Amino acid sequence: MFDLSTPYQTIKSFNFYSQSAHFNPSLIKKCAELASNDSTDFPKKLIQLIKGEGISIKLEEISNDPNYLDSTTQLHVYKLNENYPLLYLKKINGLWIFPKESVANVLQLHEKLFAFGGDVLLEIMDSSHDNQYFGLTVNQYLAGLFFIFTAFVIHKLLSKFIEKTAQRIIKKLKVKKISAEEMTSLIKPFSFLIIILLLSFVFPILQLPASFSFYLATSIRAAIPLLFTITSFRLIKFIGLYLEMKAAQTKNTMDDQLVPIIRKSLRVFVVTFGTLAILQSLNISILPLLTGLSIGGLAFALAAQDTIKNFFGSVMIFIDKPFQIGHWITTDGVDGTVEEVGLRSTRIRTFSNSLVTVPNGKLADATINNHGLRVYRRFYTTLSINYDTPPALIEVFIDGLKEIVNQHPDTNPDYNNIFFNDMGAHSLNIMFYIFFEVPDWSSELKAKHEVLLEILKLGNALKVNFAFPTQTLHIPTPSADVKYPDDLQAKENLTQFLALKKNKDQ
Repeated sequence: MFDLSTPYQTIKSFNFYSQSAHFNPSLIKKCAELASNDSTDFPKKLIQLIKGEGISIKLEEISNDPNYLDSTTQLHVYKLNENYPLLYLKKINGLWIFPKESVANVLQLHEKLFAFGGDVLLEIMDSSHDNQYFGLTVNQYLAGLFFIFTAFVIHKLLSKFIEKTAQRIIKKLKVKKISAEEMTSLIKPFSFLIIILLLSFVFPILQLPASFSFYLATSIRAAIPLLFTITSFRLIKFIGLYLEMKAAQTKNTMDDQLVPIIRKSLRVFVVTFGTLAILQSLNISILPLLTGLSIGGLAFALAAQDTIKNFFGSVMIFIDKPFQIGHWITTDGVDGTVEEVGLRSTRIRTFSNSLVTVPNGKLADATINNHGLRVYRRFYTTLSINYDTPPALIEVFIDGLKEIVNQHPDTNPDYNNIFFNDMGAHSLNIMFYIFFEVPDWSSELKAKHEVLLEILKLGNALKVNFAFPTQTLHIPTPSADVKYPDDLQAKENLTQFLALKKNKDQ
């Protein structure tokens, strides 16, 4: 029955004489090349490692060829599990046994798996010759029940502790938008993650049957990155709320739009790498997947050049900051207020209340007139008054206009031009050229409204009549005797006017 002629026969013999009904330590030891007396416990530790790590060794799939050659090394070497390349058989003197190198690797893996006092607990659980019920010993049943009870208590205590700690942190950070349900959604997966990590330490000590251990160990390895991904995904919401609070404290409105983009990018990052970690834990090779993704990504990049251009356009917008949310901009025939800056496009609300979506790639290359960055907003108009307005009244009216500008809180008193500068076809025209110091368009309209009302009140108070286009028809009569001064009289009148003006100025 004991046969070491092929890899299949060696593992079959090892399994047979490792069972409690046929346990034979002396024959098991012949399956390995023991270097010294320190390695005599190798068979026992190998069994504990297989059960504790859940290493799957399918007897029916092992080669029964006595001259088997490894295709990679071209040596008489047989790897029992592709995920554990350090665990292998080697043909030595015509026998397939565990070589000294493999024995050393097993002992090293065993020491790592049962660290932190695990080897002491393992001795308590080692019951190879005890009576079994449904494949498990009494010690295993008791240890399993004890762990379930302990895990339940730890879960409750840990949830309370994490909740209290999180509430103190939230109170300190002054984040007010987090409800109790949202807090619970974060605490549960994190608490289960701690329990699973504890189970990954306790599970090897239970020494469950190898067939069951394989599936349980695989589930534990997959659950750890899964719960970590869920916890990180939900934690991103809390990070986003904190960043929103910080962004609201700044005058820059672009960071308010940047927070959702950061939140979405972090979620994509967590889900992507979490998925890869889960696949890796299930012993699914991700290298072919990454290779396929790289080739598919190249094809996708060629087909989505505009999308990539728009993405980098959005990056340049966030770096250069040519405008912010709420700014009034004009670009390529689009005139309106910036409402949202996304990863692909920017939304602009026009003054007719329509919404225009401009690709960020196009916007990054365009010339942008940002009215929202103006320090002062110009207001220019012409005030037309009647021709019969006396010059003295015009001067008083202009002085009143200047006083209106000086007294208004939103105007720039250091730079304005208010002058009588034109005699039009039907009116005397006064240039009214001033600047407002206001943050947005609505404030500008309000300031204009107030200034124009004050001008009308001033005109009514001074009895200044504002002109509008009119025509007067003069019909000369034959009896009309119109006498114009001759050149000598005109010069004398000019001399008198200049003398009066000189005396007035003095």
